[in-house]
Amino acid sequence: MNLSPIRSSCHHYERLPRKEAGAVAVVVALSLVGLIGAAGLALDVGKLYVAKTELQNSADACALAAARELTGANTNQLVIAEAAGITTGERHNVMFQDEQIKVSSVTFSDMLAGSYQDAFSGPGATNLRFARCEVNRSGIANWFIQILNLFPGIDIGDQTVVASAVATLSPSQITSCAIPVGICIDDVPPNTPVGTWVESVLGPPRGGGNNKDNVNLTGNFMWVDFTPPAGGAAELAELLTGPGQCNLPALGSQVGQAGVISSLGNDWNSRFGIYQGNVNQSDARPDYSGYAYTEINWPSKFNAFSDFLNKRGSNAAYQGNKDTGLNVKGTIKDSTYLKENGEDRRLATAAVVDCDALAGGNTTSAVVDWACVMMLHPINNSQGGSGTGSTRMYLEYLGRSNMQNSPCATNGVPAGPNAIGPMVPTLVR
Repeated sequence: MNLSPIRSSCHHYERLPRKEAGAVAVVVALSLVGLIGAAGLALDVGKLYVAKTELQNSADACALAAARELTGANTNQLVIAEAAGITTGERHNVMFQDEQIKVSSVTFSDMLAGSYQDAFSGPGATNLRFARCEVNRSGIANWFIQILNLFPGIDIGDQTVVASAVATLSPSQITSCAIPVGICIDDVPPNTPVGTWVESVLGPPRGGGNNKDNVNLTGNFMWVDFTPPAGGAAELAELLTGPGQCNLPALGSQVGQAGVISSLGNDWNSRFGIYQGNVNQSDARPDYSGYAYTEINWPSKFNAFSDFLNKRGSNAAYQGNKDTGLNVKGTIKDSTYLKENGEDRRLATAAVVDCDALAGGNTTSAVVDWACVMMLHPINNSQGGSGTGSTRMYLEYLGRSNMQNSPCATNGVPAGPNAIGPMVPTLVR
């Protein structure tokens, strides 16, 4: 039997796998290129993302530092802001924190969407309140993705990453909510020294007429209702025992004159750690210190705040009527209680109002500004007596609420457009 055709056929079948193996090798090689390219894409994109984050941190810091100088108080502010921005921005590194970043530009505009220009000195410089910083890093080499250049028509080169940020000054948060007290604008003009004592009369109105000292407020400040005509004594009492008026009305809003409300004495005194009547200590938190200041123990009647910081640090309790000349009754909490239960309760925001508008029987007045004040002493909650705590009381004026380093404000936490705290640099884009 002749088997050669079969052998020949078998030799034919043995050569097929070799051709297939070659084709598979080509497919595998091409697949490896694609897989390496895909892996390289993920790695290289991740590398660019890290670079973008590092550059953005630099741009943000640069813009915030530059915006901090845009106070409008110096015709050289743009030059100062540019230097501050560059110095701060270039304290950052890029390429996995291996290379120092160079700030590309610091420019300024009078509006967010306006035309930005380089720094200059002189007239018009104070009108520019937005600072924009740009940084970039070019020539970033790829790690793996360039393998895709093996494919026809693909040419992937080095990469460039750019970051920018815009910042301006905006109001910060106020930690101290408002107490139901209004201060006359005439008695605390903008140049009023910080530490000035402002006096109010607690007794009944002294006659009529158009003089602001003869209308119901009868002094430099008075009780006010933030939601006239609603509220009344009960609402004001809740503001004193609670956090206060935290949702402040906008400037120009009308606030009500609540008249002489002697019943608020117990509520006011709770902030000094003194409790009497229906004011419960569990519902009315005290300050860290109840130490009081009157003309008896602080005859200068100026800048008691400097001493208060020390008293608050040691949780000093109310020292008693003998040392203050007051006639206060109630349970006085000691230093241990104040330390364990105290909060920031005697530094508060107060409305600055146009008291002249209250002449002629008017019961509301517009809020023209906000001030930071210190509650100096308790109010007499016993019958009779005269003088401080009975017919008059004092607050210490600590400046406008938007004053830098205001003790009533946060440490630079930005707030909304209607906030009243000090101006702080804020990123807007």
